[in-house]
This record gives sequence, C-alpha cells and structure tokens, in this order.
Amino acid sequence: MAIGRLSVGIGKKGKASPHAKYIAREGKYAKPSYHEEKLENTGHGNMPKWAEHNPNDFWQMADKHERKNGSTYREHVIALPRELDEYKRHELIKDWIAQEIGEKHAYQYAIHNPPALDGDEQPHAHIMFSERTIDGVERDPDQYFKRYNSKNPEKGGAKKANTPKFSAERKEELKAMRDRWEQMCNAHLEREFRSERISMKSLKEQGIEREPINLTMAQLKQPEIKEAYLDLLAAKNDDFMAELDVWMEFYDDNLEYEIKHQLAQKDEAERQAQEQQEAEREAERQAQEQQEAEREAERNVFKENNKIFSNYAEKTETTAKAILDSQLQGLRNEGAPLLAKFEKLRDNKPWRGKEKWAKDKQNALNAYVAVKDKYNSLNDKGVTDEHREQAKKYIAKTEPSYHAKAQQAIEILQEFKRAAKDEKAKQHGADFHAQQGETYTGKILRADENGIVQQTRNGIVYHPAMSGIEQGKSYHLENNGNTYNTREQYQVRTPNKSIDQDRGIVR
Repeated sequence: MAIGRLSVGIGKKGKASPHAKYIAREGKYAKPSYHEEKLENTGHGNMPKWAEHNPNDFWQMADKHERKNGSTYREHVIALPRELDEYKRHELIKDWIAQEIGEKHAYQYAIHNPPALDGDEQPHAHIMFSERTIDGVERDPDQYFKRYNSKNPEKGGAKKANTPKFSAERKEELKAMRDRWEQMCNAHLEREFRSERISMKSLKEQGIEREPINLTMAQLKQPEIKEAYLDLLAAKNDDFMAELDVWMEFYDDNLEYEIKHQLAQKDEAERQAQEQQEAEREAERQAQEQQEAEREAERNVFKENNKIFSNYAEKTETTAKAILDSQLQGLRNEGAPLLAKFEKLRDNKPWRGKEKWAKDKQNALNAYVAVKDKYNSLNDKGVTDEHREQAKKYIAKTEPSYHAKAQQAIEILQEFKRAAKDEKAKQHGADFHAQQGETYTGKILRADENGIVQQTRNGIVYHPAMSGIEQGKSYHLENNGNTYNTREQYQVRTPNKSIDQDRGIVR
C-alpha cells in the first residue's frame, strides 16, 4: 500500500551546505556502489549563474552571508509510492516542484530508496529550496543574501518570502499542502492504472482503531526485536484466520464473499499500518541523521573558527612583544648618549668652573636615570593590554583581510558562547541568559544557589547566583561581566496617601 507522508523543515545558518551534501550523498555522506540504499535521482534548478554548475556553492554562500539567526532553506521530505517505478517517481517529484516552487526559488532535490523492514523498497524525496525569491536581478553571492531594498531592489539582496505568520496559519497551510500532495500522488497512481491510493489522514481518521507500534531505530537494529516484531504481525494474522475458520463452520457459504472481503480489508489495513510505522521509523532515522549532520557541522564551524582565533591571539601576542621590544630599544638608544655624557663629565673634572661642571654632571645623571627608570618600569610590566591594542591596530592596518577574518571568527565564537548560555538559561526555566553591559528590571521569580530567574518586559532572564537578592522583590540588575550592580526597585508612594497609610499603620 502506498504511504502518505509529507513533512516540512527549516535549516538554520551553517546547516545548508552540510545538509545539501547529505541529501546528494556527497563527501563523507557518499555511499559505496554496493550499499543497500540507492540514490535514485538528484537535481537542482533556478540557481544564480555563479552556482548553476555546483548548487553547493549556493548553500555555502547562504551559510556564510545569511543573518546569524536566519533560516538558509526550507525542506520537504516526502514518502513516494513504491508502486511507481524509478522513472515515474522522478516525474512525480518534478511535477510537485513545478507546482509548489515553480521558478521563484533556487532548489535542490534527491530521491533516496533504502530497503524497508519487509525487504521491499522505501523511496522518499528531499527537496531543499531557498526562501529568497528570484526577481530577475543578477546579484553576486555577497549581495544575494543581504537585506532586501524595496525602493531599489538592484541595490539590496533577494527578497525573502517567509512573512511572519501565526502557528494556526502555518498549520492550515501545511494541511492544504498535504491535501495537494495526496491529490497529485493519487493522480499519478491512477494514470499508471494502479489501484493503490495514499491518504494523508491519521489512522483514527481512516477508521483504524489501533495504536501505532513505535519502535526506535536503535531497537529495530537489534535482530531479536525485528524478528519478534515480524512474528507479532504473523501471529495476529494467524489469530484472525482461526477466528475466520470458526465463523465458516457456523454460517453458510452465502457469507463467504463478505468474509473474504473483510479479510482483504483487514490485510490491507494491517499492511498500511505496518508501512505507516516503517515510514515513521524512517522519518525518525532521517531526523537523527540530519541532527547528527547538523551537530557535526556545528563542531566543524567551531573548530575552524577557534583555530583562526587561536592563531590571531598568538599573532597579537607576538606583535605586542615586538612593539614592547621596539620601545625598550628606543629607550636604550636614548639612554646611551646620556650615560656617555655623564661618564665623560665625571671623568674630566676641570680645575676651574667646578660649580658649573658639578651642575652639568648632575643634570646629565638625572636625564640618564629618568630614561633608565622608564626603561625598568616598562621592562618590569612586560606586555600590557595597551601593547595588545596597538598590535591589533597594526595587524588591521598591515593585514586587513586577515584581521577581518579573525574578527568574524571572534563573532562566531561569541555566538556559540551566547547560544550555550541561553541553553543553560532554558534549563533553569528562563528564555535567555543575561548579557554583559545590559540592565534588567523586574520581579525575581527564583533566587537560590542555582541562579536567579527574573521576569522582565522582554521575557524571563537568567542571572548567576548572587547574595542579597530576595525572591518576590523587584530589582535593577546591571551585568558588568564579572560583577553586578544591584539596586532594589521600590514602589513610589501615591500623593494622596499619608506616610502612615503607605506603611500600613492605623492610628
């Protein structure tokens, strides 16, 4: 029985290129020719000129230039009917792309066909597409993903089609899309004179009174569980056949046709339910693979940018040391003639004019000692933050592209750090983690050794644990990095109340 399944996903910045390689089975995702899974077809379309021959160039630029929290692609994952052959499945997907994407968005697709639990085919398609619309303006990669300029489109990036919508609207759109897929898929099956049809309704809506058997991919990989699952299906069928034999003993042959018809319906329902479960497990497996690919991509992005930052920090320190050495050498050069002058005066005491000689000698000594003290002070302090700032300015001036790359790496690493902090905040029931340089005002929802959770007008914020903050009171909390400025927020007394009334005192 053909399976009806269609899901829609969104890819974040940094995920597009790895996921495109995953669906196209390129790079580390490539499968050997003898692998049990088959890559049936791949393709792409509507790509800008600079990515016409290599669609992954497009996704790499999306990962690089889209805003930090933006989406780089949307994806349809669709189960395809095994009742259609490879060519007909490909035609079905191309018709779907023409209907749903058309010529408005750059896209890439792939059709995978791994073996199902019953040993038969389990084809499905991945369709990635950019939300940026094509308007006929030729843009290079740097411009393509910039903010759209409504007044002068040729000066801005391609416009995004992801207008904000409520979840209810999104849900209705997805339902309508699934209905369109059901109609198109069934039309293709009918065109090939196949009697099978897909349904995008749930088991309950289809009248199948049975809870789905949910097994994880880890469980299904265990031979004993897989065998037990197949035995369970066989046992259910044996029980039904035994029940049917009893009915045949007590009822005449006029019911034979009806019973056979019911048997066929039961078999079909069980087959459909089994394939639905297999589709759900395949979706889970794909989701796990995608998550792992995304985690691997994140690890690679972190490692690459951390390496750039470490190299930049080392270069900054080396340059700062060179600046210090240059300053010390300058002081040595400045002190040498002063010392020589002092020594010459010291060793050539005149017979006359001794008072002037003594004064000149002392002035020369004082000048030399001043330079020497400055040298010793600079040498004792060593490389300071001032030297490091001078080093960064020097690198920015002499190696601007390297400096810009390092600054970008620092921003990306800071984003990773912020994301990790926000994840910690969510674990404590907050929306986000307090940021350095920001002041937050509001009521304290929780204050203990695990931290402080505060309700603010921008959401619930998490602060590290600190003393002197009481739950239930309101505070101004200013995050200065390693320290906090804290001030309790007092309620202002209304003018028509006396001080005693405001304090709750009755005389």
